[in-house]
Amino acid sequence: MIGILAQSIAIPTIFSIIALAVGKKLREKTGWIALIPLAYSTAVLAYVNLLILSGRRAVEESYYWSPLIGRVTLLADGLSAPIALTIALLSAAVCIYSIEYMKEERTLELYFALYLLYAAGMLGTVLSTNLAAFFLFFEMMLIPSWALIGIWGTGLRELIAYKYFMFTEAGALCLLAGIASAYSISGTLDIMELAEKTAGVDIAILLAIAIAMLIGLFVKMAIVPLHSWLPDAHAEAPTPISALLSPAMIGIGGYATIRILYTAFPRVLQVWEFDTALSILALITMVYGGFMALAQTDIKRLLAYSSISQMGYMLFGASSLSPLGVLGAVLLYVSHGLAKAVLFMVSGVFMHEFETRNIEELRGLASVMPFVAVASLVAFLCLAGVPPMLGFWAEILVFAGSIHTALAGSIDTVRLSVTVLAIIASIITAGYGLWTVKRVFYGEPVERAREAKRLSLLMAIPIAALVVLAVVLGVYPTPLTKIVAAAGATIP
Repeated sequence: MIGILAQSIAIPTIFSIIALAVGKKLREKTGWIALIPLAYSTAVLAYVNLLILSGRRAVEESYYWSPLIGRVTLLADGLSAPIALTIALLSAAVCIYSIEYMKEERTLELYFALYLLYAAGMLGTVLSTNLAAFFLFFEMMLIPSWALIGIWGTGLRELIAYKYFMFTEAGALCLLAGIASAYSISGTLDIMELAEKTAGVDIAILLAIAIAMLIGLFVKMAIVPLHSWLPDAHAEAPTPISALLSPAMIGIGGYATIRILYTAFPRVLQVWEFDTALSILALITMVYGGFMALAQTDIKRLLAYSSISQMGYMLFGASSLSPLGVLGAVLLYVSHGLAKAVLFMVSGVFMHEFETRNIEELRGLASVMPFVAVASLVAFLCLAGVPPMLGFWAEILVFAGSIHTALAGSIDTVRLSVTVLAIIASIITAGYGLWTVKRVFYGEPVERAREAKRLSLLMAIPIAALVVLAVVLGVYPTPLTKIVAAAGATIP
């Protein structure tokens, strides 16, 4: 019998076939069938996180594949377990939201089948430590998400899906080249063994391999200048898929960056120029994404550029060379996931009720949609790192980790300067968030605001649940920080 980690991936995959088989007659009710495996995966991964919280270092499962490739190992530790749980939770919440939002769309049996494959691909990517399996799951994320955008997206959806596919596939090929090169010099595909097997390899070779792999991961994260696919894909994807693309998928690139650099190539992190370049790249991404978000009138494009900026924060934590910074990066993944899922679902409410996502056509909605107004404000405050939201702790730890590294030993003035600039740049997030809330929810209500109907419970409940969770984890982040701290042994 396969273990619980494998079950969390396999059961959604199996149910995708069931959803495809029975969904034609059930239509949107197929979403309830899709919810079953996602709820199960969420429960299983919550149990795994509780095991780690209670003192167990990790949950690990290993399955024989082939003599050439080695064993497929699934690992849930302090680094991967909270991220996998966030993915499963968001997938379940957005699935409920999809039942109402997508009910008028065609071929919903295919939609929910692809949705389950997409969720399974994300979970497999995070839990795998064998690079071959990691790459297969990495591709498993791409193909269903590409089809979901191309079939159910808006605007020039076929063209945008093609652009998304080509950018991500090009990045995946760079990742594959790095994996193949690592295997050729080490004889192993296990991330946990690479550091030991490459101990005698020239640092220049390891640096080239790490850069090739990071290019693939940075495309997924939409790090500047590899970002141009994201605003189009996230804006024109069906809103429930936008609520997974941005909060769950792109951050997986950040997780993989931490796992690969700190576990497989720790020597590369000791190259000052490399580490400094990552910090500067993160700062550029933070600032560019934030300013571009300020300039948007399309709320989905605003949220897309916001995600680019947030990935800059995550990369900044990953490049901090500090357990504090890495802890902040993981907390940022969770906080960004919860907040951005809420905001994309809110944008779907506007599209569903008013058939627009233009901020200039949405004004004075607080009086007719108080729940949506409160949810949006809380989510934007979480992104901006305002206490007591979880985003506050994430940003504090990201910056504290970088400052700690800069002041350890001889003072690194470059890192310290970059960190100060990053702290100042974080004001931009509050700027575009509060500016959006003001424009959409305050002022004289537009005519169409009077046409607002009562929000469906199937759309309101997932939003409310994620908002409450973001606040609770902000007020009491200790369980989450203890779980992530269990990964401290893998971080220099």
